[in-house]
Amino acid sequence: MATAPASPCTGRRRFSPSRFLLALLAAILCVQSQGTAADTAPQRSEAVARVVFSLLGYARWPSERDVLRLCIDGSARYAAKLSEGGILATGRSVQTRRIELLDAGMTTGCDSVYLGVMTDVRRKKVATELSGRPVLVITEEDFECEVGSMFCLNVADGRVTFRVNLDSVARSGIHIHPGVLQLGRRRGPPS
Repeated sequence: MATAPASPCTGRRRFSPSRFLLALLAAILCVQSQGTAADTAPQRSEAVARVVFSLLGYARWPSERDVLRLCIDGSARYAAKLSEGGILATGRSVQTRRIELLDAGMTTGCDSVYLGVMTDVRRKKVATELSGRPVLVITEEDFECEVGSMFCLNVADGRVTFRVNLDSVARSGIHIHPGVLQLGRRRGPPS
């Protein structure tokens, strides 16, 4: 049985869906509890990587591969740690490569895409290119989370939270664990 990666707060555990979901929640809460300590760029990058790898671990593609291909937008602010790749709690490895959003066919060969802040024009281009394809899309700081993105991260005040776009998830053909979808629908504490 594969083991989960080290929990951000407590250490290693055996993999199970319920424990894995708790690890995702713990990653979010641990980052939140660190407050200003998570305000440096490397710490934000590491916190983002924990959340993104947790989200990827809860996704099931119509056609599974041994290696998950994560493509990273060159403009992403918090992608340094993601760029190193890694191993998900499921034991599946993640291979990364940089992409430029304005290049034609930029997402060819991607199972997942991590995008930086985008203009509406770039967002629509990505949505059009990925329409009907099983590519999980995670975006930094897309607060509305309405067009094209499936998971939208908010990295602020020492916290990494996310919202989910259920319409985009449904159109992708990728199955996401229902517990993760519920976490993404919850509102954070009032500011």
